[in-house]
Amino acid sequence: MEKLLEVKDLKVEYRTEERTSYAVKGVSFSMERGEILGIVGESGSGKSTLGLAMMALLPSYAHYTGQVLFQGQDLVPMSFDELRTLKGDELSVVFQEPMTSLNPLLRVGKQVEEMLTLHAHDKDKLVDGKAKMLSKEERKKKVIEMFEAVDLPEPEVVYKKYPHELSGGQQQRVMIAMALMCEPALLIADEPTTALDADVQEQVLDLLKKINKERGTAIILVSHDLRVIRKVCDRTLVMYKGEIVEQGTVDEIFENPKDPYTQSLIAAITDDRKGGKEITTPPILEVKDLGVFYTIKSNKLGEKPKKKIICEHMNFEVKQGEILGLVGKSGSGKSTISRAILGLHKDYTGEIIHHSKRPQMIFQDSGGSLNPARKIGWILEEPLRNQAKYWKQQKKQNPNLDINKYILSPAERKQRVRDMLQKVELDPERYYDRYPRQLSGGEKQRVNIGLALMSGSKFVIADEPVSALDVSIQEQILQLLLSLQKELGLSMLFISHDKNVVDRICDRVIHL
Repeated sequence: MEKLLEVKDLKVEYRTEERTSYAVKGVSFSMERGEILGIVGESGSGKSTLGLAMMALLPSYAHYTGQVLFQGQDLVPMSFDELRTLKGDELSVVFQEPMTSLNPLLRVGKQVEEMLTLHAHDKDKLVDGKAKMLSKEERKKKVIEMFEAVDLPEPEVVYKKYPHELSGGQQQRVMIAMALMCEPALLIADEPTTALDADVQEQVLDLLKKINKERGTAIILVSHDLRVIRKVCDRTLVMYKGEIVEQGTVDEIFENPKDPYTQSLIAAITDDRKGGKEITTPPILEVKDLGVFYTIKSNKLGEKPKKKIICEHMNFEVKQGEILGLVGKSGSGKSTISRAILGLHKDYTGEIIHHSKRPQMIFQDSGGSLNPARKIGWILEEPLRNQAKYWKQQKKQNPNLDINKYILSPAERKQRVRDMLQKVELDPERYYDRYPRQLSGGEKQRVNIGLALMSGSKFVIADEPVSALDVSIQEQILQLLLSLQKELGLSMLFISHDKNVVDRICDRVIHL
């Protein structure tokens, strides 16, 4: 078979004022036309950096050497304009975090249509010997057809929506549609099924296989989910600390892994259940006859707003010291229900009764939920500064109120931050002065867990906290949550689409 891609001795290093780190260390491999190649490894192993290097999308502080030969052309020395002609037409990518990749100010249909504006022509129609640009109507038709192909519901409605109006799974499918619009020869899919429920994940994987089979599109699939790699890929590369430690066919890797690291990854796929005793403690949260909805205003003068029902007549409680699982497909309303419990979504009926401080949130998007302009120490200290501001305002309203026990000095706040970093198993000396961009996905999620606990709340809502992590790091984060629950007496509402994860950590489960 004809070689599509050859990577020869590729090295990538990140150079900043603080330090130089080596993300990829002399990686070499090749792939054939029409092949599906999997890349697996834990957070920080260099697999995503490798994918970005092949697309020449590395940040300015990244330096790399070696060769990336795509269809015989070396991409490394190419200029921006030369690369621009390849990207979209011949090379395309699906990023891991769709919400940070989509423009929040543009409707998703227009964003996907941009691919056709920049790249696609109707090659069957020639004007002066050149392919004719697609018309506005043709572009819209092609976008809607692709939305249908990636199983987006009501594609003509989705075309007009903004990213924040879609669920996480729908956002990811929009990104896949965008990447496939110009039928590239090579698609690099970086965690394309992240945060998708099992049914939708299956649909997306089937779609990728269908495109590979019918159009001959070669695919590099970067994933932390070994089940996904086994289901889709022909061959697999296993990366650890910037190096390929093992490679071979999927059957060879999974049936007879030779490297100890590969063996540990496969061993991390477990169906162990938490088990545990029945929880008989009083409730920390009571939800009674809850109905959650969205109010949709009409554009027509005089027409009353309509309601979009998310859920009706929900009744449940979270007991003290319990982890309650909330399971459902993407778009089923899991996150909207959690926002109502947090007080961030006001369109609901029924009662939400808290028997403690309002819960804190561990967000799904570990990178997008941290301020990129601030260092980790500053981010973790922010809840303590906000507490101080709150009590000072209370003091103005009630001069006799003793607030000294609620307010920490700057030195005490910094020590509290260092203690929290220790609790989430991050070395304060290494991580206090780092920026979020300098952390792996697993490290950022540890910071998010610490951030949720800084205010001293005993009730936490974890919204898909491990969905974007590879299996080995996923297991570490779940172990950390269980350890903190036991140490601090936490109660938790754990939201997930992954039944295996829920069975692993939860005492009881509610299905939407």
